[in-house]
Order: sequence, then C-alpha cells, then structure tokens
Amino acid sequence: MQHFIKLFRRYNLHFWAIMIAIALWLQVHGQGDGSLSMDVPLQVQGLPADMVIVNDFPEHVRITIKGLQTRLKDLRQQDLTVPLDVSDLTTPGVVERSLQIGLISLPVGLRIEKVKPERLQLQVDRRVTRSIPVHAHFELPEGWQVTQVNIEPAQVKLTGPDVWLETLRAVETTPIRPELKEGPIEAKTGVESPSGKSIRLAGGKVEIIVRGTLEKLPISIKSSPGGTN
Repeated sequence: MQHFIKLFRRYNLHFWAIMIAIALWLQVHGQGDGSLSMDVPLQVQGLPADMVIVNDFPEHVRITIKGLQTRLKDLRQQDLTVPLDVSDLTTPGVVERSLQIGLISLPVGLRIEKVKPERLQLQVDRRVTRSIPVHAHFELPEGWQVTQVNIEPAQVKLTGPDVWLETLRAVETTPIRPELKEGPIEAKTGVESPSGKSIRLAGGKVEIIVRGTLEKLPISIKSSPGGTN
C-alpha cells in the first residue's frame, strides 16, 4: 500500500498534466468539424496603370471552408479577401487566371474545400487618353429649338480602354433646360459620364459653357381636306 502511495505521489504531476491536456483538447476539438460557405470580395492586385479590364467579372467569390466548429464561428467576423494578381499583364487580349486561394489567411484548423468560380476570364485593353467632341443636350418642349450653338470647351479629354474610346464620337452635356423665353441663352453645365465604368474625364470635373439662341418655331396651319387656302 505504501509503495502505491509513493508511486502516486511520484507521478502526481504527470497525471494532472495529462488530464489538463486532455481537457484542453476536448474543449478545442470536442465540437467536431463543420463547413461554412461565404461570399468573399475579390481583390484585383497589381494592375498596371496603362492597362484596364473591360469585361464584367464577379466582385465576390463563393468559398467553402471546413474545419473546427469553434474556429468557423469566429471566422464570420474576419475581413477575408481573395487576391487576384494581374501585375504581369502588359498587352491587350483575353487571359485566364486561377484564383490564389493559397494566399487567403485562415486560422489554424481551417482549410478551403471549394471555390466558385475557380478561374476567371479577363479581357484586357490598353488605357489611352483622347480628345472627344462635346454635344449640347437640350431638353425642350415641342415647338422650341436652339440655334447658333457655341460650346466652350468644344472638346474634353477622356481616359479609358482604347477599344471603347475608338468608337466614341461625342460626349453629351448634362441636360440643359433653359427658360422658355426667346433670345440669347447661356448655361454652365458638365458632361454626362459615358457608358462604361472604365471611362472617365482625364482631368476630373470640367465646366462646360453653352451659348445659343432660343427660338420658338412658327405654328404651321394644316388645311382640312376639301378646304380652301
């Protein structure tokens, strides 16, 4: 009996160390594994200043993460992003990129099981700057017109994909609604943003001054059938 007591005292610390380790393991692993699907923002990195992506691609990527339930609960509070490195793009064209899921930082005990989509197709074009004529956009009721239109400046510089600016013949001013009073008019306005999120003014906002003459068209009287003039 005394021999047993001596052995217990001798290995007492080892025993409790093992018990504490088991308790900690159960606390962490006791709830088992699970999975979580979430939409994570796609972050384009390294796009050269003279290149632009012209096609639509998803802003978020659907990923499925597996691992410990306790870690998955805390994961919702973290700011995750999926990086997409395009620093090597130098010429226009269509390229495919695999998502770099290995660069996503996850807590220990979690892993990415699935990502959708796995690859993205990008249409890349060169970014250029061109001078585009400005067209005055008047909103007038029927029977009114503006003549002798003068626009200053007559052109604005736009920057954007070469393929889009090549076919852009003019950019309109924001709608001008002058007072319906015959005579000279002058309006200060801006330009409408061209279609396409990658086209913008090269120098930021610009003020456009539009001058002209507002006229009321004469009313034409149509003779009824069989009537006399």
